[in-house]
Amino acid sequence: MKFLGWKCGVATSALAVVLSATAANAASSESIEARLRVLEAEIAKLRREARQAKSEAKQAAQSAQSSAAKAAAAQASAVQVSAQPPVPPVLTTFRNGLFVETADKAYNFKVGGRLQFDGGGATQPLNGWSNQAGVRQVRLEVEGKAAQYLFYKLQYDFAGSQYGTPFNAPVQGGIRDFYLGVQHPLLALPFTKDPAFIHVGSYFEPFTLEFTTSSRYRDFIERAMAIEAIGASRHLGAAIGAYGENWSAKGGAFTTSFEDLNTNPAVGTPPLIGIPAKAGWVSTGGSQYYEFTGRLTYAPIMTQHDLLHVGVSGRYHQPNSATGLSDDRVLRVGNRIRSEAYILNQGLLGTPDLSCGSIILPGWTSAASAHCVNNVEAFDIELSAAHGPLSLQAEYLGQQVNRNPTKVALARMAGAFAPGGASQYFSGFYVYGQWYLTGEERAAAYDVTNKLGANFNQVPIKNPVSTGGIGAIGLAARYSALNLNSGPYSGSSLYNMLAYTTLIAPNHAAAAYIANAGVVGGRQQNVTMGINWYPDNGFHLQFNWIHVLRASAPFNDYALFAAGVPSRQGAYFNGAHPDLFEARAQVYW
Repeated sequence: MKFLGWKCGVATSALAVVLSATAANAASSESIEARLRVLEAEIAKLRREARQAKSEAKQAAQSAQSSAAKAAAAQASAVQVSAQPPVPPVLTTFRNGLFVETADKAYNFKVGGRLQFDGGGATQPLNGWSNQAGVRQVRLEVEGKAAQYLFYKLQYDFAGSQYGTPFNAPVQGGIRDFYLGVQHPLLALPFTKDPAFIHVGSYFEPFTLEFTTSSRYRDFIERAMAIEAIGASRHLGAAIGAYGENWSAKGGAFTTSFEDLNTNPAVGTPPLIGIPAKAGWVSTGGSQYYEFTGRLTYAPIMTQHDLLHVGVSGRYHQPNSATGLSDDRVLRVGNRIRSEAYILNQGLLGTPDLSCGSIILPGWTSAASAHCVNNVEAFDIELSAAHGPLSLQAEYLGQQVNRNPTKVALARMAGAFAPGGASQYFSGFYVYGQWYLTGEERAAAYDVTNKLGANFNQVPIKNPVSTGGIGAIGLAARYSALNLNSGPYSGSSLYNMLAYTTLIAPNHAAAAYIANAGVVGGRQQNVTMGINWYPDNGFHLQFNWIHVLRASAPFNDYALFAAGVPSRQGAYFNGAHPDLFEARAQVYW
């Protein structure tokens, strides 16, 4: 009974505890719900923060991937660039103009130029000036090499040409050298030093030594008369050349020149005379001249101190319908000669227009080119030698003008001044020597690799002024002659006979025969003394004294008061012996 009573007590006590707890829980239910609401708000906040953190992590991952991709691309680009060959360094110098060249010498570029100032006076100005000073050349040029095998040059003369043409007529524009060349290994020949080269543009034709020598290094201020009269000058054309250890060769085809008086034949001029009006001829314009020229040189002796150079040149000229207006250097031979003192403008020589010019015949169409010249053939023989400070040079030139006698006769019928017959031969030469007082040697300046053919560069100066020396000083002397007469009468005898048959004992037939018996372009012989001084590379001072030993006046269309212009040349030249003095100061770079 006791045990049962204990159990009941325990159960009663437990029941009381439960009831008490239930009551307590009921009392605090509202507090619990409030706390649950707070917890739910915290959980929602944590979820929002978790979503935001996830989004930020995703953006960060994308940004990291983009940065990694950019870095990989940059690295790949760097690897690609590093795989290419490095750009070679560029070398620049102002030592002789502006010169830029890559270290591998595949490309180079040079900006250069020259300034020439001339002045002088004459004891007998004749048809020139007593004294004169002026700017001879103001040239700017760019030249260089590309891809190892291309070479190029552009040269422009801002001074133009004030003198040296009939009645001081200016030449066309100021372009001088203007060309592009190729010297590629594919042009290599077994007997050449370097590959052969192809030369296209405007440049000196390969004819004569002195004409192709730069005025910067010439031993006299002016070229010899024969060179100026028969030499080829610059022309547009294409040529191929090559050179070896001691030889050079070049030949090509050429046509009009920037230095012509007129670069085209007259408009409306047919290529041939002899088309009657009834044939229904319509003028179609004339055709340009062309020529083939070549030069070959050889130096059996070529050392630093000794030189023996020989060369030969040939030239074939086809004038077509060109006349002395558009081809004056060939068809008015010697008309630009100025007594080897250009600045004084004393012109004592010159043939008439050997093409007979443009004429009109009765019963024919309007003016037509008489086309009296079939072709012109010229040649040159050159020699140069040097031993230590002493050097010699000489050239002989000849020119054969082949004409059509029938067309010459037709031109006379039309009243044109057309002396001479089937052919004329003109010739000239020069010889000179120079001695360098300061010991310079011209053999050291010889260069067979010159693209114009074997020639001379500036003589190496032993003691330039910039290093405390006196530069290079040379004394030079030259004898030159030119004969533009081809016929039985010339000089004083021609003028005396014409005066007799027209004034004293008038005889028109005799006067006509005498005037047309031959071409009288005149003769002249000069001796020149000169001084050359190179203070430094890029500076050249010169002084020349020219004495005319003989002057035989020409008889040409200018001497006949052509177009009402007073005569530039006349009989009073015969027996004249003027002295001309010319000086030049030159800077080049």
